[in-house]
Amino acid sequence: MAYEYLKKSEGYEQNLLAFFHNNMDPDALLVKLIEELDRCILGYFSFHWKCATHVITQVLTAEQPKRKLRSLVFEATRKMRFERVTRELKVTRLFSTLMEELKVIGISYHDNRPRYPPAEVMVPAAQGDRSPVLLLMGGGMGAGKSTVIKEIMKEMFWSGAAANAVVVEADAFKEADVIYQAINSRGHHNDMLQTAELVHQSSTDAAASVLVTALNEGRDVIMDGTLSWEPFVLQTVAMAREVHQQRYRMGAGYKVAADGTTTEQYWEAVEEEEGVGPNCRMKPYRIELVGVICDAYLAVIRGIRRAIICGRAVRVTSQLRSHKRFASAFRRYCDLVDNARLYSTNAVGGPKLIAWKDGGSRLLVDVEDIQLLDRVSGINEEANCVHELYQNGHPTGGAGSVWEDLVTSPERASIQRELKAAILKSEACFPSP
Repeated sequence: MAYEYLKKSEGYEQNLLAFFHNNMDPDALLVKLIEELDRCILGYFSFHWKCATHVITQVLTAEQPKRKLRSLVFEATRKMRFERVTRELKVTRLFSTLMEELKVIGISYHDNRPRYPPAEVMVPAAQGDRSPVLLLMGGGMGAGKSTVIKEIMKEMFWSGAAANAVVVEADAFKEADVIYQAINSRGHHNDMLQTAELVHQSSTDAAASVLVTALNEGRDVIMDGTLSWEPFVLQTVAMAREVHQQRYRMGAGYKVAADGTTTEQYWEAVEEEEGVGPNCRMKPYRIELVGVICDAYLAVIRGIRRAIICGRAVRVTSQLRSHKRFASAFRRYCDLVDNARLYSTNAVGGPKLIAWKDGGSRLLVDVEDIQLLDRVSGINEEANCVHELYQNGHPTGGAGSVWEDLVTSPERASIQRELKAAILKSEACFPSP
């Protein structure tokens, strides 16, 4: 049952509830058991992060026969297998990615009315009568952006505008990549990390292509990413500020010259004779930022759990680095945008707003909760466990959090005794094998 819950197998809740059907108040026992399983997952996956791939593989192959020789062969032939699949699907991937981009963009918005909206964006007016909006969703991998964006989409403006907005998300292109799907479908769990890295650049390029196309058209755009690379974010915001006057296209990106010098040009302006002239009928974009942070160990655990459930993994070091960089840059990002909010997903009850800025005002913060931003900006990105994240060795840098509320809670022992008695009673109802 614990294995089914870890994998979120279909019908796991019904199976857990059926197990307790002979006990009084099985619903309450089910809630306590799930909470205890979450504590176990939190405690177990908070250590040995450098072995995360091995741990994930162990979970996914628990019911399969052990084949050490087969695993060694797969490891040795990985590069050759990847090259063969990439070669065979090269043309298919080109057309498939193009179709995915067109699907995300949808039908372009065209009408004969000038795009001169009101100065403030408050209600979902017709797109031709207001400023287009660029919403930047940022936060480290596993921070909980999906949870926050669901809440954002319920707000008055986005509940009306979301249907026609362009959502730019590199992970969506990654999962739709035919090469990614082909390798993943073979069930070689040890290939999970390398498969994601193989298609990383192509999915990033596809997302960038959709972003610049949508901005050139004056569409509402939701850009969902880590926003951890500051030069890219700065150049993207600068482009969005000027796109109503000047069309853009993708630039050369990040390049390293032979002498070791680097250049970064993610977007470049299109000369008027190459394009269709300035977008003089568009109003300047309103740029909003929604940041999401949490204690990094929670994100690592979410990432491991997601890899077990969905088959999409990231390296823990890369994950920690994305949290550190975003937290370090967040205050500087706030100076560039028209509206900013920062949410914490540490709490069990849902995301909590801990900082906000509107217009030209300064960033207003919850004095106590904003310390989380400073903690995360100073984490050790090479940490191998929860106790190596911060200099003092404390899981939360010295402040209370989910770790104290769940893992080290003094009430946990009594709950475990209650669950043990209920489990033994339920097991007694089943015949011995």
